[in-house]
Amino acid sequence: MNKSIENQLRWLALLLLTGITAGLVASTLTVLIHLIQTLSFGNHTGAFSLEIADISPFRRSLAVICAGLVAAFGWYTLGKYAKPFYTIKAIVHEHTETHPMSQFFHGILQLVTVSMGSPLGREGASREVSVALTASWLHFFQLTKEEISLLLACASGAALGAVYNAPLATLIFILENILLKWSKRNFLSATITSFMAVWTVRLISGNEVQYFLKPLSWNPYLFVWACLFGLIIAILIFAYKALLTAIPKRHLASSKYIYMVVASFMLAALLSIAFPQILGNGKAGLLFFLHAKQDLPYTSGLLLAKAVAVYVTFYAGTYGGKIAPSMMMGGGLGLLAAVFWNSFLPDISVAFAIVIGAALFLAIINNIPIAAIFFLVEITGQPLWNGLPIATAILAALACQKLAQQMIKKDRSARTIS
Repeated sequence: MNKSIENQLRWLALLLLTGITAGLVASTLTVLIHLIQTLSFGNHTGAFSLEIADISPFRRSLAVICAGLVAAFGWYTLGKYAKPFYTIKAIVHEHTETHPMSQFFHGILQLVTVSMGSPLGREGASREVSVALTASWLHFFQLTKEEISLLLACASGAALGAVYNAPLATLIFILENILLKWSKRNFLSATITSFMAVWTVRLISGNEVQYFLKPLSWNPYLFVWACLFGLIIAILIFAYKALLTAIPKRHLASSKYIYMVVASFMLAALLSIAFPQILGNGKAGLLFFLHAKQDLPYTSGLLLAKAVAVYVTFYAGTYGGKIAPSMMMGGGLGLLAAVFWNSFLPDISVAFAIVIGAALFLAIINNIPIAAIFFLVEITGQPLWNGLPIATAILAALACQKLAQQMIKKDRSARTIS
């Protein structure tokens, strides 16, 4: 067989195996999530995200405080006794050595704490575990550092796609957020692993659309609203992102770390008494915004409580994802802005506004302006053309960002001259 063809078939096999690994990880961790939620909050007949408010405040608070103890002592132990774990970007771009066991337990800790009520995202768990398991079997193959980095990047992204059943958005996410480089090889690798991971989950668990909505309709006023929303609300989102970015890195092996993490979870538990939908990754809150009766004072309080809970847990040094929390907070902003608009101007779809807000917050916080459009379209089961109003808001936000950067640069230049 021609050596070139043999190498291509070998690479294809590695990509398929990477996708299958990510899919199996996503399916297994989903089962574990439901098990941990049942142990933490008791049996529930329907979707946990829809029933969180029915659980007694005492049990909710107790579960979250226990999650804080698990987080504090878990990452303290990892930081003090285990080999270091690294971000996927450090592994991919700096070719940092991966320690599969540390990476694995780092992911499992995220899974356990979010399932017990941590207000952060759980997608990081499947991504970390997928990277850990993929790295463990990659040692059996003779690969270059660049090939290993590409496969681990695909493993991380494909696990995200498998969790949310969003292969198209995921392949863009891998290119836009992890690899940061568009090339033919990167594109094909991301495509194969993303779709293979999602197909694996669909084969095991079925084809579930997590935030399914009937096809939403839009009118010209929605585009006007989306443009204004993107320009104005972007300022608030960029400010929140700056706060998150400025959080200092914590020393995990310090006893101070334990106190800070436990205190942050106690605050989250306290907030959950009045706003139970802040618990978990954010799915409960976004579903509440989409389907519950509009209660503007409660919605405002819930949005603020989630923002505070997410910030303090990250500030303390807890690990978790930002995708679902971003969508919840953005959805809340979209809801409030749409209701305000409809009070004075021609009506727009509130549900569509929530979806646009979720995509906008997701795009800015996670630096995925293109992937965010497809992500919200896929996870809500919308036709592709419904991505147009979403793209309008994101483009307006990016224009606002560029304008602000130019103004800041101009101001600095003026100060330098003076």
